[in-house]
Amino acid sequence: MRRGACGWIVACLLLACASPGSDPWNLAALEREHPALASIRGHRLKDTRPYTLAASGQLTLFLCRWPDGAAIPVAIHRDATPEERRAIEQALAAWEGAGLGIRFERRDALTRPEGVEIRVIENMLAGTANTIANCEVAPAGLSSREGPVPARIAFASIHLARNDPRLIGSALHELGHALGFQGHPRSGDTVMMPGMKAARLAGERVRSGALRGDPALSALYAVPPGTVLSRSRLPAERTLPIDRLAERARPAGWSGPFVRVGDTEGRIFWRDARGDSIAFSLTGLTPARKDPGRLVITPNARAARELERLP
Repeated sequence: MRRGACGWIVACLLLACASPGSDPWNLAALEREHPALASIRGHRLKDTRPYTLAASGQLTLFLCRWPDGAAIPVAIHRDATPEERRAIEQALAAWEGAGLGIRFERRDALTRPEGVEIRVIENMLAGTANTIANCEVAPAGLSSREGPVPARIAFASIHLARNDPRLIGSALHELGHALGFQGHPRSGDTVMMPGMKAARLAGERVRSGALRGDPALSALYAVPPGTVLSRSRLPAERTLPIDRLAERARPAGWSGPFVRVGDTEGRIFWRDARGDSIAFSLTGLTPARKDPGRLVITPNARAARELERLP
């Protein structure tokens, strides 16, 4: 499984992240259903990489974000220098003022995996950064057939490079992923564009006070959490391993399920009391948008062992 730049952990090499291809959802219908979305010029929601859920004989592509009015715990790791902390704080304040209806609650540390943690890494190449963003799905969402998926972003972890001259812009971009926008628009006036130039310009706008909002994130927060972009049928036997472990999750005391999405791969997983993952990787996400039969579902070693134990 590729875990480098632009992999399933939503990593971003600001020089070269892949752009999504054409997508099967009906954006015009989505705009008719949510008039606030249609009023956001240049929102580029069609360029997002949706979260992917394969369960109950169904492939569901949906949007995930923090709930309306969320107070999001955020902790900047103690290793950050005062200058780095100030830059990150500027990015946090910019998103709080972007009209999304969210705010950040500053913490010294997260006592549980709930919120956003931000680390500055010594040996990362300047100009690179990465983010994982876990979308938590209510168990009932695995079998939902209509309406939004009951889901929300629950946790995100951001890694920024020390000595990044574009640190404010890089932090702003990665926080956009942590807030739920995955993928990178191919054009438009948004901080979610890839590239060092976009990060530099975003940082300059924050420092000058010119950044008052962002069309990509405004669009995401103009529709309900869990908004479904498409639902497709899958053979029941394809999702049976996930469905069987979903039945075991609650009696076993596992938390989840959680979903991650990257440029080429996705993940569905639970965590046991020790924090170990019982996971399935989803590969072939891009071709599966048009042909669900091309989705490949693979259990990790722990999930395979759990399946072997089932009668």
